[in-house]
Amino acid sequence: MQISILFHLLAVAVCAAVPDMYPGPVSACGAKTEWIGPGEDSSPDSAVTAPAPYLRKEFNVDRGVRKATAYICGLGFYEFYLNGEKVGDQVLAPAVTNYDRRRLENILYHFDDRSDKRVLYNMFDVTSMLRRGENAAGVILGNGWYNQRDRTVEGKMWYDTPRMTCCIDIEYEDGSSARVVSDSSWKVSEGPVLHDGIFTGEVYDARLELTGWDIPGYDDSGWRPAAAVRAPEGKLCLQTAPYDRVTGVMRPDSFVKENDTTFMYSFPEMISGWVRLRVKGNAGDRVSLRFIGEEQEDYGQKDIYILGGGRTETWAPRFTWHTFRYVEVTSSEVELGPGSIVAEIVHTDVARAGRFRCSNEFFNKINEAYIRTQTNNFHGSISSDCPHRERLAYTGDAQVVAESSIYSFDMREFYRKWFDDMADAQNSESGYVPHTAPFGGGGGGPAWGSAYVIMPWLYYCYYGDTGILAEHYEGMKHWVQYLGTRTDARGIIVREEPGGWCLGDWCTPQDVEIPPELVNTAYYYRVADLMSKVADVLGKDADVVYFTTLCHKIKDDFNAVFFDKESCHYWEGRQGSDVFPLAFGMVPEGMEEEVLGSLLDHLEETGYHFDTGILATPLMLEALSSSGHADAAFRLMDQRTGVGFGYLLDGKNSCLWERWNGWESHCHPMFGSVVAWFYRYIAGIRYDESSPGMRRIIIAPQPVGNLTECSCTYETPYGTVSCEWKVKKGIFRLDVRVPDGVEATVVMPGGKEYNIGKGKESVKAILL
Repeated sequence: MQISILFHLLAVAVCAAVPDMYPGPVSACGAKTEWIGPGEDSSPDSAVTAPAPYLRKEFNVDRGVRKATAYICGLGFYEFYLNGEKVGDQVLAPAVTNYDRRRLENILYHFDDRSDKRVLYNMFDVTSMLRRGENAAGVILGNGWYNQRDRTVEGKMWYDTPRMTCCIDIEYEDGSSARVVSDSSWKVSEGPVLHDGIFTGEVYDARLELTGWDIPGYDDSGWRPAAAVRAPEGKLCLQTAPYDRVTGVMRPDSFVKENDTTFMYSFPEMISGWVRLRVKGNAGDRVSLRFIGEEQEDYGQKDIYILGGGRTETWAPRFTWHTFRYVEVTSSEVELGPGSIVAEIVHTDVARAGRFRCSNEFFNKINEAYIRTQTNNFHGSISSDCPHRERLAYTGDAQVVAESSIYSFDMREFYRKWFDDMADAQNSESGYVPHTAPFGGGGGGPAWGSAYVIMPWLYYCYYGDTGILAEHYEGMKHWVQYLGTRTDARGIIVREEPGGWCLGDWCTPQDVEIPPELVNTAYYYRVADLMSKVADVLGKDADVVYFTTLCHKIKDDFNAVFFDKESCHYWEGRQGSDVFPLAFGMVPEGMEEEVLGSLLDHLEETGYHFDTGILATPLMLEALSSSGHADAAFRLMDQRTGVGFGYLLDGKNSCLWERWNGWESHCHPMFGSVVAWFYRYIAGIRYDESSPGMRRIIIAPQPVGNLTECSCTYETPYGTVSCEWKVKKGIFRLDVRVPDGVEATVVMPGGKEYNIGKGKESVKAILL
């Protein structure tokens, strides 16, 4: 086969800055502020929430303003207005954290709350929004996660009723300054938002609108003074993670009038966000909206709008989001048509980092479905398991898709915040990291808490940030030490917290057949092995010895219990049990080929269908491809019937499923872990562990199966890497571009290597 290579260089500059954090009840502008709200909770045990409070304050600006900066935190969510205009384009702010103390009653999963607390505030330049003379500030508070009382399956987990703290720091042109702070001089009232809940939606009565409440001169004589309320225990920190925003608008592709009162709208794909309603009717007319997913379930997602009457009215909720493909709208009074609603797409606004396409359209569909599913699950700078039913930040789900996320999105600030959430949620005494962070309940096992080691290591490998490793080192180490307290006499991890259980390789095609303790102990080895590398990076020589010695012991204990030397299988060779030791490097020295052969025999027996769950699926692809069997990985991925991604081939499904058989959620990103394989092996773009941060890159494309071309780009911290290859008439052509100052080792399918970058503008070669 004739092979030619063409290389080019691109020059790109990158810079990033992280603002400081501000602690305590004193605001970032240096003035003493109070937390205020409608009052303390009079019914702390009740699941009923009150209407959303509206707060306002008028103040005078009597000279020219050089600069004005606003600092605000409203819990759970807020909208901030100055002189009738909304401040910022963020929604559902601030990002969710482990805000405060709470009682945690009727908890489904054991949790000994010895966590740290943190509250994020937002900062805005509001210079252009102030005017000379009278000004008005207004804040609407939503329940958000701080007062989430809708869903109690995991337990009663709410913190407290809505509250806010705010400071507007004004610098005048003459050098003087003034501050407007939250205190009892603010006034509060209820308005048209009668109910807002993350899970249940919003009820809005337009007849109760407070027209002009956020501009000067409004008559607030009927309002009452805001109450000073308890400050959350969490340290106030500036939010540097990306905001949730409205990132797009989508119009329905179908409208059906089912009867005189029911109208059904459908959209081209599953959407996370809400719809903006446009209707006209009489005061008191009601419109009910039910949000339905591709699985035809609504998970209780509903909004109700009550018309003010006499005009065309437009409305969208403020403090909830839905995930849906269909919207059923009912009204006995209001006539609706195709243009009565549009969808507004809402999620944490993270930039795309990677783009991938290849000649296999099925693979392209899998990649597109992952992108859609993942963005639907980005809210509050965490990635949820599903954006409608649970909405929880599962750490296990996060670690399996971490590489797919990094290849697809710029996760730098997003993950920095999420690592802080994991650190906060960790038990400060035992080292236990719960299955969700911020903690919201949820089951899992050691593979979940191990995200706190696996993800910072990947962050370091892709972004080159040793500061992340240093910042979280003690917490990461504490997690591994915690696992050491969970072993039995054989050295095997059989459980985590008291009364809890471990899920093992979750969501396998059939019942979980691998013993969870096999998976638990494999992850114990994995994080101990990674910690030996982290310790080496940070120059902690004694810890390198400690973790290396620990790895030897875990490996020996694991093989003594689970490895069958006669069959060269782990356990019974079912449900991917060979994958974990192969992928993690736990196979006894000299036995790797035999175990790999046993795995390949097993794949042949199953017809190259996945029999793995969320943990072993990406490891299967990695174990096969890194050992020279990318063709077998291709056959697994290209399965269009039975267990696999074939459900994406019809127009009924636009997102990834929670389970291979389609049960439960149809918007779960965890099996999107396979997308990393597209980048790492089909395109071949990988980090070089010896030079982290993509300063040195390995590009080793593998044109396997029936693939004839691939085009891929990835935004590294230093600029864009691109790889494009084609196979035509037996000729393989590769075009690679790397940023200025970056080196790449290009490994051709035949194994020959080329080094480019660092002054080498191009290399051309023809191989037979």
